[in-house]
Amino acid sequence: MIESAPGLGRAGFSVSMATIYDVARRAKVSTYTVSAVLNQSAKVSPQLTARVLKAARDLNYTINHIARSLQTRRTMTIGMLIPDIANPWLGLVVRGVEDVCSKRGYSLFLGNTYGDISKQSDYLRVFRSRQVDGVILFMAANSERELAPLLEAKTPLVFAGRRPRRLDADSVTADNHLGTKLAVNHLISHGRRRIAILVGESTLSTSRDRVAGWRASHRTAGLSIDSSLVSYGEWTTASACTRTLEIMRRRHPPDAIFASSFPLLIGVLDALRQLGLRHPQDIEVMSSDDSRLLDVFEPRISVVEQPSYELGAEAARLLLERIEQPSLPSRQIVLKPALKLRD
Repeated sequence: MIESAPGLGRAGFSVSMATIYDVARRAKVSTYTVSAVLNQSAKVSPQLTARVLKAARDLNYTINHIARSLQTRRTMTIGMLIPDIANPWLGLVVRGVEDVCSKRGYSLFLGNTYGDISKQSDYLRVFRSRQVDGVILFMAANSERELAPLLEAKTPLVFAGRRPRRLDADSVTADNHLGTKLAVNHLISHGRRRIAILVGESTLSTSRDRVAGWRASHRTAGLSIDSSLVSYGEWTTASACTRTLEIMRRRHPPDAIFASSFPLLIGVLDALRQLGLRHPQDIEVMSSDDSRLLDVFEPRISVVEQPSYELGAEAARLLLERIEQPSLPSRQIVLKPALKLRD
C-alpha cells in the first residue's frame, strides 16, 4: 500500500495531507482496494473504482511515488532522447510515446541531444541517477559502443527510428528503404533522371536504408547510378542548404532532390531560393517527413508520410513489455510509410 507524504503549507510549515487510510474511510472500502485502484495492480469493480477515485479527488489525495518506488523497485518514469525537438515529425513520435506511457501511469523525461554523443552520454547518466525504468532512444551516430554496457546491464532499452547495427536490442523503425523507393519512383514517373538524395550520417541505419532504396529504384528503372548525387551530412537545415548549393553549382546538377527529413527539406528550399530556382518548374523536390505546414505551403510538395505517432506508441509498448518481462527475446518492428501526393 502506498501512502501520501506530508507536504508544506503556503507559509512553509508542515501540514497534514490525506493518506490512503483517509481515502479508504471516505470510500468505505479497505486500504487494499484503494491501493489496487490507484496502482492498477488488481481488478476492481467499476462501482468501487468510481467510489475510490471520487474519494481521492475530494481529499486531494496524491500518491507518494517515492514510497511506491521503494516497494515496487520502479520509479514509474521513462527516459527518451531525440535528436531535434524542432523537427515536427519527432513531436508526433513523442506524443505517441507519452500517450501510451501516461495510460500505464508512467511519466516521461525528454532530452534533446542534437545528435551529439556527449550530450547523449550526459542525459543517459542523468537517467541512471533518476533510476528511470527504461529508455527510448534515437541514438546519435557512431554511439553503439558506448550503448553496449546499458544492454549488458539489462537496462530496458528500445531504439526508435534508428536501429543499431551490431547490438541485439529491441527497435521500432519505419521502412526507409521502401519509403525512398516510393519517392524516387514517383520522381522518375515525372521524367526526372538525375535525382539527388540528401541523408544524414552514413553510419546511421536511416541513411543506409534510404540510399539503398534510392539505388534500387535506379536499377529497376534501368537508370545509371551516379554516387556523386548521394549527399551525407548532418541532419540540420544549415547543412542541407550548404550541400544543396554545392550540388546545384556543379556542371551537371540534378533535376530532382529527395530530402530525407523535414529540416533537410527546409535547407534545400532555402538553397533553391538563393539560386533563383523554382519547384517544380526548374527542379522537383520531395521529402521523407511530412508536416502540417506543407498542407498550406505553395508550391505543393509531395512527401513520404512516416508513421510517426504509431512509431512512438509502438516503441512505448515495446519498452513497457520489456520492463515487465526482461527475458523476452529482442524484437525488431518495422512500420510501413506511405506516399502522400500533393501534385
